[in-house]
Amino acid sequence: MQIQIAFPDDLAFIEGAYAHARAFMQANGNATQWPDGYPGRIDAEEDIARGHCFLVTDAAGPLAVFSFAPGPDETYASIDGAWHSDADYHVIHRVAAVRGRGVARVVFEFAAEHADHLRCDTHEDNVPMRRTLDSFGFRECGTITVANGTQRVAYDWVKDGSTGAAAN
Repeated sequence: MQIQIAFPDDLAFIEGAYAHARAFMQANGNATQWPDGYPGRIDAEEDIARGHCFLVTDAAGPLAVFSFAPGPDETYASIDGAWHSDADYHVIHRVAAVRGRGVARVVFEFAAEHADHLRCDTHEDNVPMRRTLDSFGFRECGTITVANGTQRVAYDWVKDGSTGAAAN
C-alpha cells in the first residue's frame, strides 16, 4: 500500500469511502459517530484545498482516505483528561476504507513518519478503531466534545526519541 495526496478528481471515491464507512459503522454497533452525512464532500474539498487529504492506494487503485494535518486543532483545545505531551502535534481525522485489511495501521505508520506527536479521536463504540489505536501504541487521554456536541475518546501517540516507539 502507498500513500498519496488527494486531488479534486478523487472526490467521487472519497465521498463513496465516507458513505461506505458510515454504513459499516452503523452495521457494527456504531450508528452515531458520523451522523447526518458527515463527513461529506465539503469536508473533503477543504482537506484537499489545504493539502491535508490523502489516499491509501494499491495496484487496484484507491482503497482508503484520511485527513492528516498539523495542529493546533480546535477540537482538541479542551479535554476532560490530559494529553501525554504539550508538544506540537499533527491530527488524524476521517479515516475511511472501502477494502483491504491493515489500512489504519498504514495510515498511522505514515503519520508517525511525519510527526513526533499525533492526536486523534473516535467514538467509544468504534471498537475496531479503538483496538487499532491501542495496538499501534496510541494511549487514551480522556474525552473531548466535537462540533456536533457529542463526546469522543481522545488518543495521542508520542514518539520515543531513541526507538521510534510510543513513549510511556
